[in-house]
Amino acid sequence: MSFYPAYLAVVILALAGCAAAPAIAPVPAPVAQPRQAILYRDTVTVQFSDGALCVAPRPGRAAQWSGTLAGCAHPLPFSVALPPGRPAPRRVLVQLGDGGTAVLTLQAARYGLAPGV
Repeated sequence: MSFYPAYLAVVILALAGCAAAPAIAPVPAPVAQPRQAILYRDTVTVQFSDGALCVAPRPGRAAQWSGTLAGCAHPLPFSVALPPGRPAPRRVLVQLGDGGTAVLTLQAARYGLAPGV
């Protein structure tokens, strides 16, 4: 008769396992997405949807380079390929006295405002 209590204990444990709540898979955290990339003279900076800024140095005056972003929680691979030819002229916004804004091209104005502004 000692077999019966041991058998009953195994059956009760098996049934208890069936009655337990099913395990719920954890919801993965949303992955931050790149929002914008800003190319500076010596670096490319990538801003992510979670506000993180990642930086990648530019090797010399390279027109193409790749690597891994650094300085943030998103060490993702990247590649930069600049179009052939001269870089686009840089533009500077200047606030005028009347509250308006003028766009200066650095090629057209060495000092002060460009002619006609």
